[in-house]
Amino acid sequence: MNTKSIPAVLALIAGFVTCVMSFVQQVDTVVFAKRFVIVCIIFFAIGTAASIIIQINFKEEVKQEEASDEEESAEEDEDGEEQVKETDETSE
Repeated sequence: MNTKSIPAVLALIAGFVTCVMSFVQQVDTVVFAKRFVIVCIIFFAIGTAASIIIQINFKEEVKQEEASDEEESAEEDEDGEEQVKETDETSE
């Protein structure tokens, strides 16, 4: 699962909300800049933590899927080999 964009998207959404709220409250530019930087850093950290947690949880599921796919492909190979042997015997 691709989770690389989660921290950036979360920080951008939080930054956008901060911009709108600061504009509505008519906050001074210096105060707005401080709030914006702090909010973006905090939400980027939260997004990074969420991304790591998601990667750890889905890594186990991906391994289980790969194992079941390998078992299915091994069964298909065995069936395919049997069919080839049968056709070789009939052609002789």
